This record gives sequence, structure tokens and C-alpha cells, in this order.
Amino acid sequence: MKNIYLILLAVLIISGCKKYQQDGPLENLTEDLVFDPQDKNGYYAEQYLNNLYSSLPNGFNRIGGDFLDAATDDALPSRDGTDIENVSQARISSVISNPDGYWNNGYTTIRKVNVFLQKIDVVPVAARIPGWKAEVRFLRAMAYFELLKRYGGIPLVGDQVFSDADNLNIKRSTFAACVDYIVNECDAIKTLVKQEPLSATDWGHASRGAVLALKSRVLLYAASPLFNGGVAAGATAEQREVMGYANFDAERWNKAAQAALELINLPGKPYSLPAPASKSFSAIFLDRKNSEIILDYLRDVNYDIEYNNGPIGFSNQATGLGRTSPTQDLVDAFPTLAGRGIAETGSGYQSQAPYANRDPRLAFTVLANDVTWLNRKLEMFEGGLDKPNKGGRVQTKTGYYLRKFMGNFTTATSYANGPRNFIIFRYAEILLNFAEAQNEYLSTPSADIYNALRDLRRRAQITEGTTNKFGIKDNMTKAEMRDAIKNERRLELAFEEHRYWDLRRWKDAEKVLNQSLSGMQIIKNANGSFTYTKVPVGQVRFAFPKMYLYPVPFAEISKSSNLIQNYGW
Repeated sequence: MKNIYLILLAVLIISGCKKYQQDGPLENLTEDLVFDPQDKNGYYAEQYLNNLYSSLPNGFNRIGGDFLDAATDDALPSRDGTDIENVSQARISSVISNPDGYWNNGYTTIRKVNVFLQKIDVVPVAARIPGWKAEVRFLRAMAYFELLKRYGGIPLVGDQVFSDADNLNIKRSTFAACVDYIVNECDAIKTLVKQEPLSATDWGHASRGAVLALKSRVLLYAASPLFNGGVAAGATAEQREVMGYANFDAERWNKAAQAALELINLPGKPYSLPAPASKSFSAIFLDRKNSEIILDYLRDVNYDIEYNNGPIGFSNQATGLGRTSPTQDLVDAFPTLAGRGIAETGSGYQSQAPYANRDPRLAFTVLANDVTWLNRKLEMFEGGLDKPNKGGRVQTKTGYYLRKFMGNFTTATSYANGPRNFIIFRYAEILLNFAEAQNEYLSTPSADIYNALRDLRRRAQITEGTTNKFGIKDNMTKAEMRDAIKNERRLELAFEEHRYWDLRRWKDAEKVLNQSLSGMQIIKNANGSFTYTKVPVGQVRFAFPKMYLYPVPFAEISKSSNLIQNYGW
């Protein structure tokens, strides 16, 4: 346990430029120099603060070069023997390194924040200190949430900076206490952080919207079936306290709905869905700033998303490694252009023209056969340039490559640098948070739930229809609306690190993540047409019930007799 709290800050990695989320240190500074009573501008303290933002989630290919979504039913890793396979095949334990483990990283961030709070008052920039303190408290709350969603209740250490003389045999706080702590922190700092509208220099920093978005997400998770009275029956009383709430309480859904509304109804409406006519779905992820983005992880301009995930059949600066293979299961979840499921009678879906007249988000999420990319038609058919079937060659396993987050390279001949920030919170998620929480709280879906889904489909440019419903059925039951919201969330937030956690908090993972996954086998016929056949391509596995939460690392359990392990591990 000591390595959690006693991470020494004698040498701090501090970025020397304003773009704080950069790889590699530019200079090493001692703690005394950072918190310097003679630094009248607070330069080094500000760099320390900026560097703390590198602790925020950055989801692009972060698990050994793969997306976390490649451990769900939405994608497979194109390569074999990868770290993400250990997760998707339930090959992790408290002893074997967890590719998505966060225990040490989380407490490293918490300690750095506490050092900042303890020492910043000596720096002679009194006017700026309250805002800085609020920012680092937000980053600490984020770190606690990242721990909470993985492990359940974790030790809450307050503002303490521990020394060798301190007793570190600390118990895990209850799940309820952790939720309350994060929510209370959000409420305490929401008026102290930067208020909208944000200036260009403040973009990427904690804002009122980011704080409220975190509160919304925390309360949504807390109200969800996994945590809201859903702990496995075999758990001990002590395990139940740290793994969730002992009993179900519908009021938790109401609190989640109200938290989302607090952000939605901010004065001046600083966040909104861009008008369909002004921006396509893909543009959301290519702008440094737009009305939908609440907080993102700032990165230098690059084309690493295209390089890591693009189709493999190109050369030179158009080379792609093709690491991500979206599944047919994900593709089939997208409705037709009229907003109707492809299996619905009269939907207009054509099995041998499967990508025609579909939800436009599909084309912005995956690259499919015969789509123009880098000034040629993609060849995902057997033996084609992008699926050559040559021994040892990494290629798509499913007949698809990732498209989301990539620039517009339809007619270009090579990739070019552009903004590739990872969005942590955006307004579409908040609408979906509200719709889900409100639906679960009410006995019958209300009009504002329908409106939230229709707003998302309007922005996606699904056909409005004569009844202005965008394919959303009228008079749905609560259960039907629940399914509609889950699917809309899957499509809208694909590859943004939501599906993996959603399936767990809904307690759907034991079913959805224990099945064969599908791809599309494509044969090019002599006349140039294609034959499309859905085929099994892989398997995803979920160890029930233990994989709903990660195991506390054995190294930590062995150092502290007060740390209990999660049920099943």
C-alpha cells in the first residue's frame, strides 16, 4: 500500500509549454522550486497544475495500442496476442497485470493534487489560487471516479500527504461514501472553476460544465443496476458495502436525472448539439472547440488515429496499421436512414447493399467495402488490397476498419496532421444520461425523453419523416424505451470508452460479452458486384460475476490487512 501514498515528488515531470498534455518532460524541477514564495507570477506552480491534466483519460488506442472497445461486442483487435485480448477473454487476475488497471495511477494523481493544495498558498499569486485549487480538486474527483468505476469503494484519503511515519493500513471507504465525496466536491467547486464562455487559453481546463458533467456521470453510474442494490448475492456484508449500495433506491435515478438537467439548463445554454446543417457528425471530433464539447484531452496536431487504425492497403504516408476491426454486431445496430431497425418490416434494408440508406453515423464510425477513402474504393473483399489474406499480415477480421475520429480523407492521397483531441465529456452524453435516468425513474416515458433521442437523431441527419419522429416509435413502454436509449448510446458514443462500462453498470455484460461476434465476408463477383455474408469471426468472454469489478491488485492487498478484495477474486 505504501507505493500508493509515498510516491516521491523530489523530481516532477513538468511541461514547459502551454499545451500541457504532451509526451515527454521538457525540464525537471524540484518541489521547492515549483512552490516558490519568490515566483511572483506563479509560473512553475502553473506548469505543475497544467501537467496534472495529463492524468485525464486519453482513450485512443491506449490499451497496448488498441481501443478499450475492442474488449466489447463493438470491435475486435486485428492483431493476435494483444493486451486487450487479456481483457476481452477474461484473462486478468489480482496477480497478473491488468492492462486497464488504474490503482497506482489514480493514487499518484491524488497525491500530486494534495501536494499542490498543501503548498500552493506560499506562491504570491493570491488572486489565482482559489481557481487553481478548484481545478486540482476537479482532477482529484476525476481520479476517484476512475478508481470507483473499476474497483468500487476505495480508500478516501482527503487532503493528506502521507509520510513514512504514517499508518497506511487504510480501509476501503464504502461505495456510498465515495459517491458522496465526489458529488460533494463537484458541488463545492462548480462556482469556483472557470465559468462559460471559456476563452481560447482556458479551453481544456476544468470548467463549470466539466464539473457538472462529472457529477452527472457519477450519479448515473451510482443509480445503475450494478451498484444500485445489484451486488452479487455471494458477497460478504463488508464486500457489499464497498461494491455498491446494499439496497435499491429509485430516488438515485431521480438524482442522476436532476444532475444532467443542471448542466442542460445552465444559464445562457453554453452547450448544445451543433445544427445539422452546420456540422456533420464527424466534425465534432475534429474541432478544437465547438458547442458540444464540454471537456477534452488536448493533444498536438497529428494523424496517429489514421495511422494506427486506417486500412492497410495503402503505402507511404497513407499507410494504416488497421488495428481495430469493428464488428458486424455494431454495424447491424445502426438503423436505416429513416431511423428504423434493419430487421423491421419495411425498413428498406438491403442485405446485398447493406450500407445504402443507413443512419449517416454509420459511415462516420466505420469504413466499409467499396467506400471511397484516400481517393480509391476500399477493397475489403477476400483477396482485396485491404484484406489480402496473406500469411502473417495484420488485416481486418470483420470486413471493416475504424472511421470515427479521423479527418476527411475521402479524396486526399495521404494523411495530414489535424486536431485529434480525445473528448472526455460532450453534450450528447448528458442528453443520454438524462434520458436514461428519467426513464428509469418514471413509470412511463415522458415527452422530454423522446425529445432527447429525437434531438440526437436530428443532428445525425436521420430522415425526419412526416410525423417528425426520426424513426422513434410512439407510446413505448418503459422497457422499450430502455432498449432504445441503450442502442442510441451505443451508436452515438461508439469508441469513446462508454460501451465497456455501460454493459457492466447495466449488468448486461454477462450476456452480451459471452457470445460469438460477427463480421462480413465479402466476395467480389466476376461482373464486379459483391456478395455479402455474415460470418462468425471471434468470441468475447466475461467471467461472471467477478469481472463486473476489477480485483484490487494483490501487491496492495498483501501490504494492508485492512484492504478487502472484491467478490469473486
